Amino acid sequence: MRESRRQRSHDGSGPVAVFPVDVSAATEEDYRLACEVGAAITSSLRVEEVLTEVARRLALAVGVRETEVYEYDPAAGEVVASATWVPEMTAADYAWIGTRAKLDERPALVPVLREGRITEVYADDPAADPRERDLMLAWGEMANLNVPLRAGERVVGCITFIDKTPGRRFGDAERRRAALVAVPAAVALANARAFRAAEEQARRVESLLEASRGLVSTISYDEVLDLVCAAALAAVDADEAVIYEYDAARDAIVYRADRGVSRGEEDDPLGTAYPLDEYPSDRALLAGDRIVEERLSDPGLPPDVRQSMEQWGEKACLNIPLRYRGEPVGILVLTQVTSERGFSPADVELARGLGEQAAVAIRRAQLHRQREADSRRALALLEASRRLAEALDEADVAAALRRAVAELVEVPLRDVTATCAQPDDVVAAAVGSDARAIAAGGTVVVPGEGGGTLAVAPLLLDGAPYGVVRVRLPEGRELSPSARELLDVLAGQAAAAAASAGLYREVERQAVSDGLTGLLNHRAFYERLQQEFVRAQRYGLPLSLLMLDIDDFKQFNDRYGHPAGDAVLAEVGRVLAGQVRRDVDIAARYGGEEFAVILPNTPGPGAEALGRRLVRRLRAVTPADAARAPDLPPPQPDGAVKVGERIRSAVSGLRLPAAAAGARVTVSVGVAAYPGAGSTPEELVRNADKALYLAKRLGKDRVEVYVA
Repeated sequence: MRESRRQRSHDGSGPVAVFPVDVSAATEEDYRLACEVGAAITSSLRVEEVLTEVARRLALAVGVRETEVYEYDPAAGEVVASATWVPEMTAADYAWIGTRAKLDERPALVPVLREGRITEVYADDPAADPRERDLMLAWGEMANLNVPLRAGERVVGCITFIDKTPGRRFGDAERRRAALVAVPAAVALANARAFRAAEEQARRVESLLEASRGLVSTISYDEVLDLVCAAALAAVDADEAVIYEYDAARDAIVYRADRGVSRGEEDDPLGTAYPLDEYPSDRALLAGDRIVEERLSDPGLPPDVRQSMEQWGEKACLNIPLRYRGEPVGILVLTQVTSERGFSPADVELARGLGEQAAVAIRRAQLHRQREADSRRALALLEASRRLAEALDEADVAAALRRAVAELVEVPLRDVTATCAQPDDVVAAAVGSDARAIAAGGTVVVPGEGGGTLAVAPLLLDGAPYGVVRVRLPEGRELSPSARELLDVLAGQAAAAAASAGLYREVERQAVSDGLTGLLNHRAFYERLQQEFVRAQRYGLPLSLLMLDIDDFKQFNDRYGHPAGDAVLAEVGRVLAGQVRRDVDIAARYGGEEFAVILPNTPGPGAEALGRRLVRRLRAVTPADAARAPDLPPPQPDGAVKVGERIRSAVSGLRLPAAAAGARVTVSVGVAAYPGAGSTPEELVRNADKALYLAKRLGKDRVEVYVA
């Protein structure tokens, strides 16, 4: 019954019966009853007990079966159902207590609460206001007597005496008695309100102190935000508390925390940024230190605020700017979604005190979070630098760079690509955004394919480009200044690593190469021969070795000079490099005018028959063998002797430098093949040398094979 009474409202108006009361005509019995009521209702300090006893005693004093006690909230223009009494209370009666109704919905109470006069409404009176009459008829009420409760000059509430007897009318004696008993009732109500306010104030102060203790006990950013929200709800008794952090870099406020009413799937996710250009009221709030109260019914509400409140179903908001040493930290917003309540001066002061503490705690937590982030970034940069420094080639540099960028810029690894090479190759391959970044000498940001943006940073060292790194950012995310700085730092480190890798590769090449011919040197030759010999033994493959010597080279040097001799050595090296299989056969300068060629998977003499056996053997290689050695060299169908003949023929046709015009250079070649011509690499070399010496004795410029 009570809930329906509060919720029903009507349009239209009608007269309200207002009666003056002359308490001077009160009898001794009236005063006695008033004193009894006063004594009875001041016997308890519990607010609920006091108000219930008020309702009961008033009903008995006036002789009705039901009473209602309302408190008046002039700031909100509402009445609050504070107590009721009927002989048998129902669940609906208990549920009605605490509900609110707009004063305009109860016309009979307007002169009571605003003018302090007694009013009466009768359901059978055709002149009664239809809003009141309809409510009464809906619940079987025939007569209502509404009496103000005064605390000094201020009306703090009213009592409604309800009678359900048909034709019932209140007389002067009942009005006088009601007015008299209302005096101690008003005192009781005022005391109850004061006691409740004191309790509420004590509770809020305690919650503020508890919040203070909590805020100084932690520096965890998320914990601080949650504590601030919880303390704000406890202190001001709002429906929801929300914290927005000010992000100067983005000129936006960021949704960081909330407590209270949940809107489910309608909620924006934490971390959502709201540009201040779209919320000028929030910009103004951050710029000052004034707490701003907003009500949806306020006709002067700024458009951006009204739109936001309507979108989120907010009826009233208290906005507290959070500032630390004059600088904006964020905004704490306390909202009401159930009613358009007013925030009292005490609420505002509590919110101000909490906001000051919250700003300090949040700023401290922000600084701690920043220090932790800087520490993590420094460690990550150190680790990235270590990985880049350990990279020995461009592929390793690119892989280490991708991983470091993904970790430090906080994007998935799949959204990072990197290319790394020597400057000439980079310039030749650079197009589009890569070329723009290299030309700009720094990071460029361009629209990404399929949405989002693409950040491209060149790997520059002393102005020379060693590659580029590209980072794809999703829609709505921008490359922050700190992320751009990290990208530039990592790109610079990667450029240095790429340059070092190139130098390392060159030093490594020089360490194993002959400076004059570019072929492998003596030491590298023996290392590769050992590797190929082991592989040939493991997989049962043939391995041939050619040993070559330039015929009469000493006489050539004596006649034409060492520069011409060096030119001949270089030309022979070029011939060897051109006559062998790239990335399979190995040509080397053995020493002086002597050269060697390792021919993996190549038989020596009798190439045709050995080739057929080789094919059968390769077919017998198991999948496990192939998995262990995926780089098995392909067979050489010509055989070592034919390779030696091609080399011999190519050398004999060399065009010599002008200083040696008319001269002719030839080579003698010795061939030894495994299996059959040696059980060790050293034995294979000795036997190939024996074949070479045989070719020399038989007239030079020929190929001879070692035969066991």
